Amino acid sequence: MMTPPGLLAVTKNLIALERGPEELLLANSFHMRPLYVARGKERVRRVLSGMATPLPLDDLTSAFAGDADLIQLLRDYRILVDASAEKERYDPCEIAATAAGPRRRDRMTVYLLLTESCNLGCIYCLNGAGTYQRNSRSMMSPGTALQSVTACLEQLDAGGHLEVAFFGGEPLLNWPLAKEVIRLCENELASTHGDKKISYHITSNLTLCPADLVEQIKRHRITVMCDIDGPAAIHDRCRPDRRGAPTHARTAETIRRLVDAGIPVALRATLTAVNQDHIVDIATHHKELGASNSAFVPVCPINSDRTFLPDELLPDPDTLIAGLAEVYRSGLWDTQHLFPFNQYLLKLRPGARQVTACAAPSGTTPVVRVNGDVYLCIYLVGQERYRFGTLGTAWDRRPLTEALAALHVDNDAACRACPWRYACGGGCPVMKLVPMAGLEQNPRAMEYGRRINCDFTRAVLAELFWDMADQARTSAAGGRRPAAQSPPEPARIC
Repeated sequence: MMTPPGLLAVTKNLIALERGPEELLLANSFHMRPLYVARGKERVRRVLSGMATPLPLDDLTSAFAGDADLIQLLRDYRILVDASAEKERYDPCEIAATAAGPRRRDRMTVYLLLTESCNLGCIYCLNGAGTYQRNSRSMMSPGTALQSVTACLEQLDAGGHLEVAFFGGEPLLNWPLAKEVIRLCENELASTHGDKKISYHITSNLTLCPADLVEQIKRHRITVMCDIDGPAAIHDRCRPDRRGAPTHARTAETIRRLVDAGIPVALRATLTAVNQDHIVDIATHHKELGASNSAFVPVCPINSDRTFLPDELLPDPDTLIAGLAEVYRSGLWDTQHLFPFNQYLLKLRPGARQVTACAAPSGTTPVVRVNGDVYLCIYLVGQERYRFGTLGTAWDRRPLTEALAALHVDNDAACRACPWRYACGGGCPVMKLVPMAGLEQNPRAMEYGRRINCDFTRAVLAELFWDMADQARTSAAGGRRPAAQSPPEPARIC
């Protein structure tokens, strides 16, 4: 039944957080603009609880005489909305049209798997031996790499930015190709696509250090990400080489060379049961190694072969939440340089609205295999359903359209009734996209994935909400407006 026009109701997308006897934080996730109530929580709750059914404004102000200003404030922040006219969600036709419609491509990242082999034997490797050619010596050719970059530049909007990410496997096993790609970009593609910017990134375990690595990275301003899962004893348990030998010392030495040369190195830890109790130690170790950024990523419970990790490797989400909160509150790393907080901060900007959690379904982060096949995501390599092209042929948009529609928070049965959905975007899509035969036989992995996508994400967002509230309160106490902060650059976890 349609609601008559002019009736006010509490938004269906209400995020409500309480702290202590007086504090309340409210936000409509569809129209993000958090409202912090430092005092008078019960007064606000009384108004909201009195609206079990939509009410005309006159009836509402009569029922809560003396609260007209509060009611107007709640309307201004879209906590109270016009129940008939206010947009509160996306309908299926709108989602389908958006998924099939044209997409802006002002920024793209192309992941080049320079090789699919690796010199490490990480205990949680997500690159399955069946879908990735991990144990082969296959190398991407210069022709495939050049075609990949050219194809992306041709799809990029004028004035756009293409990031070329050297990935693997271990990309330093094919370091000569990375240098050749840069040479081709600088000497050939830069002139034919002069209206577009090209930059470079490498994600590497840094156990190898070619003689010219530091010089090339510095000259071409290549951004660097490396995994350090903890101090040596922990890291070497998680990330030994393929023969089981320790790797921390070699990786740390390469990091030192890069940092000493003034090169920023972002460090990331994959969180498992092995290191879940050492999150503060890991953050401290990242700082000691001279990292520019520190990132923490809960392990994915399933690899690209659709094989589940052993249950004993899965961390406890509550332990992860507590450990990350301790790091965040300690101030060891500022928000702009601590993942996932820096990335999630972008989700809370006024007007921000997340309908998916990442850019993969948009087709702006294509992953190119050694053989030229193109996939949505590094974790979906080898999944035929999510291959949307091969170099030399037109890319098929259907997998992108299907993935975008399936992952939209108003299409996802697990998300569509959750008031947080437009703040989180539904969490990492890998657990949802990978067809998981036998999932019902692994309830622990299923529950772990749900809690990481939901409880973990909400906990991080709640920390940020309250931090914003504390900044507002401090500024108000000093009689000044909160200082405007530049939003962080989109954070990388790949």
